[in-house]
Amino acid sequence: MIRFLFTAALLFSPLCHAAPKGEVEVRFLAESSPPDLGQVLLANAEARTDPFDLPVNNLSPAQIPPARLFSVWSVNKNASLASVTLPEEGKSFIVLLVPSPKGGYHPIVLRSDDPAFKGGDIRFQNLTNKTVLGFVGTSKFVLAPGLGKVVTPKGARAEKFYDVGLGVREAEGDRVLAQTRWPEDALARFYVFFYVHPETKLVAYRAVDEFVGNAAAALPPGG
Repeated sequence: MIRFLFTAALLFSPLCHAAPKGEVEVRFLAESSPPDLGQVLLANAEARTDPFDLPVNNLSPAQIPPARLFSVWSVNKNASLASVTLPEEGKSFIVLLVPSPKGGYHPIVLRSDDPAFKGGDIRFQNLTNKTVLGFVGTSKFVLAPGLGKVVTPKGARAEKFYDVGLGVREAEGDRVLAQTRWPEDALARFYVFFYVHPETKLVAYRAVDEFVGNAAAALPPGG
């Protein structure tokens, strides 16, 4: 685990307890979480937030970080799990936390207030080392490892749903991950990320929806 350069006594002192108010907010989603992780908080040398749970099937409540550069800190382990740097542009972000081989997490920062990311759109993110592909209605996408893309679905059926297909490109050919239907919903935005399942070691996917202007809610995991 990466340790802060400042001492834990300073970090958890009463003078540093409350994070300063600001305009930036961040929500978190972990690819996976060990059973003994416990709660986390956001901290730098000057301030910290209150502890909160790190979810794997839904977005966390919005947190106000102490600055655009901060650490995701494990309360139980008293150690930094990830160092996060938010872009200067934007005031609302989603941070995907991907387990790192070295321990802790590797953060992937997505801007959730991007004006190009509208109600009804889907943000696909490939966290694997393989190419993933799919379609939503008549809209198609192909993502190389590590890349993401916002897709505006088209071609909904009269019953107000999209035919959906998701897959991964394997050495022996494309493997289907899902053939399903998703509702047409202009009042929500969707985040779908492809990841390696920790038990099967196969590519799977997980989906989360966010009601525009409201709190986020979870869709059933896809993998």
